[in-house]
Amino acid sequence: MSSTQSKLSSTISLWLDDISAFPRPSTAALNAIPYNYDTIKTWPTKRSHSIDMDSGISIGDDAAAQETPRPRKRRRSFDTHRFSPPASPTKSESTASISSHRSGRLSPVKQIQALEDFDRPVVFCDFDSLEMAGEQARQDVTAMHTAAQRLADGFEILSYDSEDAFNAAIAELPELDRTRLQYPMAKHPRRAEYGATPAISKISSIVCAAWELNSGAGGAEDEWNTEVQYPLLKVALETSRHSKALSVRSVKTARIDPPALCNHNLPGRIIDYVVCLQPDSIISSAYRSLRPLASNTVKSWNHVTRLQNLPIAINIETKGPMKSWTDGKPQIGIWTDAWLRRCELLWEDGRAAPAAMHKDWPAIPVLISQGHDWHLLVVTKTSEKLVFREQIMIGSTRNCFDALKVVAVLHWLMNWAETVWRPWFLSLIAEDDE
Repeated sequence: MSSTQSKLSSTISLWLDDISAFPRPSTAALNAIPYNYDTIKTWPTKRSHSIDMDSGISIGDDAAAQETPRPRKRRRSFDTHRFSPPASPTKSESTASISSHRSGRLSPVKQIQALEDFDRPVVFCDFDSLEMAGEQARQDVTAMHTAAQRLADGFEILSYDSEDAFNAAIAELPELDRTRLQYPMAKHPRRAEYGATPAISKISSIVCAAWELNSGAGGAEDEWNTEVQYPLLKVALETSRHSKALSVRSVKTARIDPPALCNHNLPGRIIDYVVCLQPDSIISSAYRSLRPLASNTVKSWNHVTRLQNLPIAINIETKGPMKSWTDGKPQIGIWTDAWLRRCELLWEDGRAAPAAMHKDWPAIPVLISQGHDWHLLVVTKTSEKLVFREQIMIGSTRNCFDALKVVAVLHWLMNWAETVWRPWFLSLIAEDDE
């Protein structure tokens, strides 16, 4: 037994000596080779036993190491309608109330580009940019721009008889609001030429409603319309010098009719509110002989059939605070273009063009309200194009001082509607001299 152990020990010693004497390989060549992750072979992920058992495949089966083939796609049957059913031809009230926010097939940016590509393009640009490019400046555009900007800067937005009564009315407002309302530049007797300063309590309640809506997600557009925008428009009309000659109407559920008034391939976009002329004897008499534009439409002064006998003067689009300003531009562009096309057709009833059609159209105001903030755009129309000059920030409902700036601008524009647009509209529908 001892001889066997001695022999085994001798054999192991010889084996260890041979290993020690064997030269070690050099790793320099291996280190010189760049490591390429792309050459690493990826092995298929092993299937879990639970999957094999559920699918009926044996654990020892070679198929378990292979990926389960995908089933063939079922051929689509084009004979069956797999999409949602068509919308009901009768719009619900809730559907109609949000239709003004739909952008159609094209994005707002592409709609703006499409408007610029028409034979009579609709163009949006900054104030004075066309004049800097060589076009002649228009005095009516400059006058409207100057007047609105002055009011937007806080000049002459207030008119009141008793300073003590006014100070008592603003006593509960925040300190900064009170300070701004007492600026000497804010008060001027000339302000009364367009309308009276509204009760501070009414303006304050609108501002508080706007504060509540602007918290959190910002409130829906319909809420802003109901609680803020329409009440502010109503207060402005009630205190306007021309409150009996004008009216504020909602057109949120209206539609452009006939559709041919819209440029092709663009949605018939609508807006929210308009300021209309109350008919006088001339307008009422002319309306009786007015004809509809198409056989399937009712007669109307406008491009919508909801306000048949109330000529539109000022267009107002409203947006929620989280909506895009870009979305409002094509909306007001499509709407205004269709409205002015309808105005052009008022005299095309077998009569010669009135003298007004040989003159420049007056500069036309357009308002866009986005949450708190109100903006004014000025539109000019020629036989070649329709231009929107943007934009003047005329005020907001963040505080009473800025809200009163909006009211002052609205009073100025309502005065424009009665003293400029009404005479122009009457010239469009004037009867031929016999």
